[in-house]
Amino acid sequence: MTKLQVGIYIGVILITLVVVFIFLGVIPGLRNQTSTSDIIIWGAYPEDMFKTAFAAWRKEHSTISLTYEEKNPNGYRAQILEALAVGNAPDIILLPDSLLHTMQNKLSPVPVISMTEREYKETFASITDIFLQNKQIYGIPFAIDPLVLYWNRDFFASETIALPPSTWDEFLTDARRLTKRTETGNIIRSGAAMGLTTNIPDAVDIVSLLTLQGGISIIDPATHAVTISKTQTTNKITTSPTETALRYYTDFSRREKTSYTWSHTFPKPDEAFVREDLAMFIGRASAFASLSKRSPHINIGISPIPQYSQAPVKIGYGHVLAFTVPLQSSNQATAWQVAVFLAQNAPALTIANDMGLAPARRDVLGAGHSFPPYSVFYEEALRARTWYDPDPARSFPILANMIESVAAGRDTHATVAEASTRLDDLLK
Repeated sequence: MTKLQVGIYIGVILITLVVVFIFLGVIPGLRNQTSTSDIIIWGAYPEDMFKTAFAAWRKEHSTISLTYEEKNPNGYRAQILEALAVGNAPDIILLPDSLLHTMQNKLSPVPVISMTEREYKETFASITDIFLQNKQIYGIPFAIDPLVLYWNRDFFASETIALPPSTWDEFLTDARRLTKRTETGNIIRSGAAMGLTTNIPDAVDIVSLLTLQGGISIIDPATHAVTISKTQTTNKITTSPTETALRYYTDFSRREKTSYTWSHTFPKPDEAFVREDLAMFIGRASAFASLSKRSPHINIGISPIPQYSQAPVKIGYGHVLAFTVPLQSSNQATAWQVAVFLAQNAPALTIANDMGLAPARRDVLGAGHSFPPYSVFYEEALRARTWYDPDPARSFPILANMIESVAAGRDTHATVAEASTRLDDLLK
């Protein structure tokens, strides 16, 4: 082969690679030149939460503007799918982890030139691995909403309980001591909001937390296998973490149990807490701003989630928000540039603070926060895990029905098996 032929072959290979990279959005090309001056961003949160971070971007990139469109949280999924159906998708979508399955085949993976898998795992907390699917990164995480324990410090002091519960055994003991009843047995002050789903919005999350702490997931984030009915064997004793979680949780709503602290007559936990009819409850970090505003008279305590006694690893639970880029975007390279910028230390911290959430970055979380409530949010964000939800609109009723069925006295094993089958159907 002559030198001329070798040169021709090398030239053809290089041109082919350039064309492929342009098509994939790894390097800017014709595919990205239709509109690089304005990046459209959709989210279900007020624009004020992003103004400072957006201003930082504009200061460094004056030729590329950011336009944020606030969407109604109710029907957010439907709005996104409708826009995609008519070819009117934005350049960036603020996506919760629960909508990843619905959107995954409509999203552009993060180009390797923007972030590698190794960089991703070293940068963001473990819970964000939910956006890492099939060796592809489908979003740049920026905030985590972990579960935390809210408690009334004055009620605890009144009962001479020095510290909030750190284990579920302590949680049960404290709930009993803090519950006040009439002579006929009716609850007038609940020690803990647990046991039901109808008046506990985070019930499914709490049972998911207990199940994950028991060693299994609802649906495995990596394999997408339904594992809710999986058992574990320790010292020749086989148990079901989900069944254990359900029994513990629902016993709080059973009148015949000594752990009875909650009934259908109570309002939602945050409302009962504000009215001083509730001593403690498990809720999301995002609830803190509203809760503190409505209850300036209450000495609110915020602590990490309890764990099983002698658990080798502390596990929390939460949800993740990420910047994602639709395949339809004609500005993919620029959109990913924006997403990576907004997830850097300073912008990410600003966004998280304005949203009342924890940032997703390990280095920022590791540095902690001077404001006590946020310091707990940061701790729990690092411990948090989640599961792969195929469709929250359909999975929530399945799991809520599972909880209510056990609370009503139905066989726990049969109920979990039925829920497992129905979840499996969602993935088919």
